Amino acid sequence: MGLTYGSFAAVFFVVIIVICCLVALSLYLFRKRKNHGNALALTMSAERRPEEDDTYALSRIGKESVYSYFVTEEPIGWLAAFATLGIQIGILAFFVMASEPKLQEDTIDIQFTWKCPRDSDVCDNKADLTKAGWAIFSLLMIAFLAKDIINGCKLIYFSSKVSILGARVRYFIAGMGLFSITAFAFYVSTVYNNAIATSNTEIIANSVIVLFIMEIDEYIFAALEASNEKWTEHAADKEVFKMKEEIARQTAELESQKEKIDNQQEEIDNQQEEIDNQRKDLRMLRETVEKIQQSQAVAVAASVSDSESAECEGNTGAQHVEQVDQITMPSEAEQKIQELNAAAATSSNTTSECTAHESITTHAAESEGTGSGTDGGKGGTMNEVKDENALQKDEIVFKKKRPAQ
Repeated sequence: MGLTYGSFAAVFFVVIIVICCLVALSLYLFRKRKNHGNALALTMSAERRPEEDDTYALSRIGKESVYSYFVTEEPIGWLAAFATLGIQIGILAFFVMASEPKLQEDTIDIQFTWKCPRDSDVCDNKADLTKAGWAIFSLLMIAFLAKDIINGCKLIYFSSKVSILGARVRYFIAGMGLFSITAFAFYVSTVYNNAIATSNTEIIANSVIVLFIMEIDEYIFAALEASNEKWTEHAADKEVFKMKEEIARQTAELESQKEKIDNQQEEIDNQQEEIDNQRKDLRMLRETVEKIQQSQAVAVAASVSDSESAECEGNTGAQHVEQVDQITMPSEAEQKIQELNAAAATSSNTTSECTAHESITTHAAESEGTGSGTDGGKGGTMNEVKDENALQKDEIVFKKKRPAQ
């Protein structure tokens, strides 16, 4: 008895698990040896935050898939993920068993396309499946399954980089489960289409059915999310939840800052009001000081004016007296001068008469001697009069100059 499709599928799963384990172990040992003695690399690996690792793992395995529970530490989530994985494997197993060429059983779906007429030894293949149909099948499989295969490999590789043992195991199981179920779906689709597809349209239809089975994990996740959103916060809404928390935190900070700004603005307003009040007080003080200064200036001006008026009155009185004296003094001097001039004129006439009668007798000579003596006395008197007249003129000139000074 040869190897059946079912037994080959079991071997296929075992081989995939072994290969994944060997690859993950080899990568871990290689990285550990590479980072041995490298303090910087060890520090960076130790400083990696689990939240960042979970975020990357969720982006690889799918945020809207029930397999995202493999990234968490929730037992119920792991149970739901393993249950979904078992459901998909069980459904795909039906297709494998239906592809078995067991002629004794009626449960097989295999189609016989070779027709052998009774009257001929030559058999004809009546299938319409061509190479174009297989090319379309390969294109569909690659387009829909390649992403999960690549992400599963990345998760296995990423598990070797994580320093935390629990996270490393979780990421490895998630990557291995995603890769194995996707590879198994490709195998089942190939076997089933090889067994029953007789035309290009049938191979496409069969491929779509298998691909639809691969979407069960997302539909189960959607059902859980519809039942209770808290059950799926770890995956689809985790980043959104973090973003909401961050937004809420920033909003709270902004509100606190706004409150501080409002308080500061209120303090500024109060200070401004105090400054305005102080300015008003200063303005009032300035006006009061100006009024006081003006009153003082008026008082000083009044006192100065009074003193100046008193001085002016005193100076005016003195000048009036001096002017009266000056006016009186010249009038008296002029009278004296006139009297002296009259006396001089009289003495001049007497001298002329004495000179005319010089030829008279001795009596006349004695009279002349007496006259000459008289003339000498009069001449002395005349000189004294002239000196006194000059002195009075000087005094008059001096008194005329004094008021001008």
